[in-house]
Amino acid sequence: MLNAVYDTVTSEANAPIHAAHVAYSEAVEALGETLSALDQQIQAAQGNPGATTAKEQSRVSLCSVAAEVIGAIKAYCAVAQEPELQARVAFTASTICAGKVSEVVARCKNVWQAATDNLDALGKYGVTAAKLTKLDKAIKAFDKVKTAPRQHRVIKSAATKLIPVLVNSGVAIVRDQLDELMPQFKEAQPGFHNAYFAARSVLGPRGKGKEKTRVVIDPGLPKAA
Repeated sequence: MLNAVYDTVTSEANAPIHAAHVAYSEAVEALGETLSALDQQIQAAQGNPGATTAKEQSRVSLCSVAAEVIGAIKAYCAVAQEPELQARVAFTASTICAGKVSEVVARCKNVWQAATDNLDALGKYGVTAAKLTKLDKAIKAFDKVKTAPRQHRVIKSAATKLIPVLVNSGVAIVRDQLDELMPQFKEAQPGFHNAYFAARSVLGPRGKGKEKTRVVIDPGLPKAA
């Protein structure tokens, strides 16, 4: 109903009718701002499944570059007989990024440090400063997204609580301001008056695009006589 009322009073045909009525226009503007905030909170309440997807994509990227560096170090150790260095990178492509984020980050940092300490010797095995920079960035990127799903759960919870507050605010604008001013248009603009109360008594989508928000409010609001 809130969306239907707003669409009606801001339509190309009806907006000029109340444009000169300052109080009415201000109420319409306030309703629009409330609906805009409500749309944002509805989107936030729907959550962000992409946060988890981004985390896993970051994990895959990190595993890929880490596996390259590990393989190069192992190949070097096989020739140079470096058992201690080999023990520092005793991981496979599947185990280097397995487990908790903190564990993965710690392992990959150790690999990065081992490669950095032996960069000169590892050059001909394909480990360059640029590749270690790439590994370092991948580690930091993965570490950064580890809290994203939890953060979005907090945002989702807050939005869910705010939605009814915004709905009530919109209802108050309609009931206490627009409804009270509509009698001034009954005789002079009967078409606008009737369209307003027709919109006010139903639930409807806002906008004409694919993404529409349907707002359900108190069905006990009084109807026009």
